[in-house]
Amino acid sequence: MYLFKQKLLWVSAASLALTACGGSSSSSSSSEEEHDISILVSQSNTTSLSLLEEGALETLDEAAAGNGAKLVLSENGAFAAVLANGTVNFVHGLHEEEEGEEAHEEDEHEEAHVLTHNLTGTDIAVVPSNGHFAVLVDGDTTFIEYAELENETPATEDTSGLSVDEVYPALMLDEAHDLKLVFDGTNAKVFEANTEEYSFACANPSSHGQTSELVVVSCDEGAVSLLIEEGETEHVITSEVLADLDGVDEDYIWRAQGHVIAGFVPNSTDYAIVEHDETNGILVVKGSDDGTNVFSENICDLQLDTTDGDVLTLTAGGKFVALDHEGAVLKTIALDESAQTSCGDLVLASASKAVVVIDNNVLKGYGIDVDEPETNPAGYHVHERFDLNVSDIASMVIFHEVGETHDHAH
Repeated sequence: MYLFKQKLLWVSAASLALTACGGSSSSSSSSEEEHDISILVSQSNTTSLSLLEEGALETLDEAAAGNGAKLVLSENGAFAAVLANGTVNFVHGLHEEEEGEEAHEEDEHEEAHVLTHNLTGTDIAVVPSNGHFAVLVDGDTTFIEYAELENETPATEDTSGLSVDEVYPALMLDEAHDLKLVFDGTNAKVFEANTEEYSFACANPSSHGQTSELVVVSCDEGAVSLLIEEGETEHVITSEVLADLDGVDEDYIWRAQGHVIAGFVPNSTDYAIVEHDETNGILVVKGSDDGTNVFSENICDLQLDTTDGDVLTLTAGGKFVALDHEGAVLKTIALDESAQTSCGDLVLASASKAVVVIDNNVLKGYGIDVDEPETNPAGYHVHERFDLNVSDIASMVIFHEVGETHDHAH
C-alpha cells in the first residue's frame, strides 16, 4: 500500500499528485520533490480525529467536541476547521520544513495536531474565505487569518460593529479595503468598513463559492452571482440571478478553487460551472448545454482539483467522473467494488490532480491521481485500492500544499 506509506509522502514531478505509477524514484533531481501530505478524517461514532494511513487510523491526541465532526479545509491546504456540537476547533496539518540540520533534528515532519484556539456558540458555522476562516457565532462572524491560528491567542476581526444579525458566515471580499459580504436572512449586504455600499435579495442563504472577484450563493431567489471589480476610484459591484440552471437553483451546493466555481444539486445529475471572463462576463456551463448530461447516476459529491480547477465528482454506484472547467469529460472511472454503494456511504476529498474516495459500505478506499499532470492533465487513474478497518468515516480533508491554480483563457 504505497499510497499511504510514511504519512503520505507523495512524489510528483510538478504537482502534488500521488506517486507516479511506474516512475523511477531513484533520482532526486530538482524537478522532483517530496511533500508531506496527510489525510484527516472524523467518524460518525466517535469524537476522535485521526490520520488515515494504509487504511488504518492514527488517532490525534485531541478530539473534536462531538461525533461526526464536519471538516473544512483552508484554501492554502494547511489547516482544517473542525465543527461539532457547537464548537469549532482547528487542526494544523501541513508544516513548512525548516532548513538546516538542527531544525531537522528538532522537528522532523511534525504531525497534524489540534490547536489551542477554539470558538463556541449556540448557532455556529464555518467556511473558508479569502485567506481566513469565517466563523459565524450567534449572529456575528469572526475572521481568523490562517497564519494567526499558530498563535495561542490569534488576532481576529469580527462583524459585530455592523449591527447585522447574520444567518450565514460573512465573506471577506477584499481585506485591504475592508470589504465584506454579510447575510441577514433577507438580503446580502456589502460593507466597506462600517458603511453599506451594496445589497441584493438573498433569503435563507445555504451555500456559496468564492473566488478573488466572484461569489455565487444559493438563496431562495436562486443562485445569485456577485461580481466585484476594481474601478478607477472605487469598486464596481454588480449582481444577477444566474438564469436557466438545471434543477432547483436554490438547492445548489457550491465549491470554489482558483478562478472556478462549480456546484451540484444533491440527489440529482444537475451541475453548473461558473467563471468570470474579463471579455465575456460571467460564463456558465450546465450539464444540459449539449443536450445530454454526462451523469447517468446522481451526484454524491463534487470537489475541485487545486491545480487546474478540474471538477471531480463521485456518483451513486461508485463512479468517478472528472471534468475540465468547461465541462468536457476528462475521465470516467468505475470503482467496481463500490458499484452497489449509495451516496450516504461515500466520502470524497481532493488535492492537486488527486482525490481519495472512501466507501464505508464495503470498507474500501481508493487513491486516484494523474501520473504526469503537465503532459497528461486528463490522465486520472486508480493509483491504489486499500482496505479500511472502520465503516463510519464521516468527513475527510487532505492537507497539501496549494500553489497558484492555473488561469484559464476563454
